[in-house]
Amino acid sequence: MLKLSGLVIWRLGSRAAVRKYSSPSATVFKTEKLEVSTNIADKVPKEESGEDRGLVAAAFASLTNLDTNPPEDKKKPSPKSVKYSRAQQIDGQIQKAVDLNSLLVVAENPVVSRRHALKMVSILSDWATSNKVKLSDFEKDPRFLKLCRILARSSTVQAMSSLTMAEDLSTVLGITGDDEAARLITNLTLPQMVKVMKALQNKGRRSTPLLRALSHSITSQNEVIDLKKSADLLFSMASLNFPDPVLLDRICNDVIESLPSNKDKPAVVNSITISLGLMKYRHEPALAAIADWMHSNKDIRRASDVASAVVTLATVDYLPPTADGLIQSALSLKEEEMAKSSSWLDLVFSLLTLNQATKSHLESTLRPEFIDKLLSAGEIPIPSRRKLMMIDSYLHLTSPSSPRLPEDISVGVPVMYTKEKAFFVMSIMDTFKSLVSADAFLKKECNSGMGFLYDAEFAVDAKCHPVPLDKAVNNKSVYRIAVLGLDYHDMTRKTIAPLGINQFYSRLLELKGYKVLQIPYTEFNSKDKLVSRVQYIEKRLKDLVSHS
Repeated sequence: MLKLSGLVIWRLGSRAAVRKYSSPSATVFKTEKLEVSTNIADKVPKEESGEDRGLVAAAFASLTNLDTNPPEDKKKPSPKSVKYSRAQQIDGQIQKAVDLNSLLVVAENPVVSRRHALKMVSILSDWATSNKVKLSDFEKDPRFLKLCRILARSSTVQAMSSLTMAEDLSTVLGITGDDEAARLITNLTLPQMVKVMKALQNKGRRSTPLLRALSHSITSQNEVIDLKKSADLLFSMASLNFPDPVLLDRICNDVIESLPSNKDKPAVVNSITISLGLMKYRHEPALAAIADWMHSNKDIRRASDVASAVVTLATVDYLPPTADGLIQSALSLKEEEMAKSSSWLDLVFSLLTLNQATKSHLESTLRPEFIDKLLSAGEIPIPSRRKLMMIDSYLHLTSPSSPRLPEDISVGVPVMYTKEKAFFVMSIMDTFKSLVSADAFLKKECNSGMGFLYDAEFAVDAKCHPVPLDKAVNNKSVYRIAVLGLDYHDMTRKTIAPLGINQFYSRLLELKGYKVLQIPYTEFNSKDKLVSRVQYIEKRLKDLVSHS
């Protein structure tokens, strides 16, 4: 029989079971047949001191070493029970921490869970926000870096330990809980916040609370965002589809301020230009500044930089008053200067969208040898095939003798609505039922044959009275109307206007003899009363006919 600390009695050969009492450290073994003398029982104290409980824990920890060959039926303490007890102890230590050292000392435990690490980092964030501690007080502390490594789930300790503090925080913020991580943002510097944004982009994680916190904090900075940081932020925002208008406006204003001093970094300007186009952000002063920079830095800009600027301007349908130099530079580019044949197609189509392309440019994309170059990279993507179809249609309408696109390129090109666009068009068509009721007067979901759909077609006379479609053919006294609904995705941001591609649709339809009735979502609300919607369309229709 063994006696330990006056509390534990072990009888060899008896079956043991673990019982855990309410006290975190009061774990005892109960035997089924416990034979204890009265004298020994009398010596057991009724209330254990903290020191005794520590001795008990130590005694239990050493029990497995007392007998190298324990009986087969002896039960060991449940690992789950021991783990739960340890977790409770760490929770208590965290709750009792009142200063930096008493909190970070908890990180010295051999095993710290992610939950505890996140809890400690959150407390540090609160303390830093309330100026109880400074970030510099703990940012290089090995115990804090250990918490960062735990949250980062890194298996390569050496790699993690070589990271700077900003990169450690970037990793933490990129993978921890959104709300907890957002609370850390206010403690970061501008370069650190940019790194956090890049970390989210690299992981493809669109954490709205975290992105909003970043946007607010970056916008509040007094420091000018340089071109490199602007490029990184804009690319991350475009990749994560987070076009925050306040942050975008701040970045564009700083870009305008920083551009004149940039004499050796065309790549960052190119990146900024592309990202603005991807987000359809029509910040006219920033776009004008980029066009001016391209024209005044001919010695360092590249052909791809000029092409990217033209593509972005065409996307948002904006041609700055001072963009003549940029357009002339784009017109002087040769196909051989583009990295890919698809890049040349994008440039030519963008020039056409801006109504700046020459006939030779357009015909160059329809040549059989150019089509072969596109096919050499594999099957031509649907967007590129639609561009070829529109170039071909424009040439056929303006210069019928021009070469035509091979028919197999346009065969099987799908043109369809997105779910959101279909809902918007449906509300427009429901409104038209009050104006044009019979199917003979209205045709819906019309395939233009030029690579895009237009929503409806009908005809009216000079007094806006409906005319059957079959009687409108070749009748010059009748106006053929093509309807184009423009939902949120068909419009630019900042300065709200139809995208360049939608304006080009209208030009093609006008070349075919239609009057185009554009109905933007900013003016037509499907939730308005039917009477209001009908009145809006009637007014727009009368304005269209009267101007004709």
